[in-house]
Amino acid sequence: MLGFTVLIDLHDSVDESRAAAVAQSLTELLAAHGLVASAGGRRQMLFVVSREGSQATEAERELVQRWASEWRNEAEITVSDLVDLSPAS
Repeated sequence: MLGFTVLIDLHDSVDESRAAAVAQSLTELLAAHGLVASAGGRRQMLFVVSREGSQATEAERELVQRWASEWRNEAEITVSDLVDLSPAS
């Protein structure tokens, strides 16, 4: 299963309400495009993004990269390349 990761490293000046806004914005964007994510963290959040029952695409990864550029004042955001998210056998 192909997917990608999104690492959000919030700037020190960002308060909890803005941090929540960043996470909510990403979650809403993913849901609007049929993507799901598992996430964890507070000041540094890692989202593992995939599509239920299918593959995430390069176009979807690029969409998230464009989203990330809109939040550069709040966080350093790194979107990985597409990777195989299947558990190792």
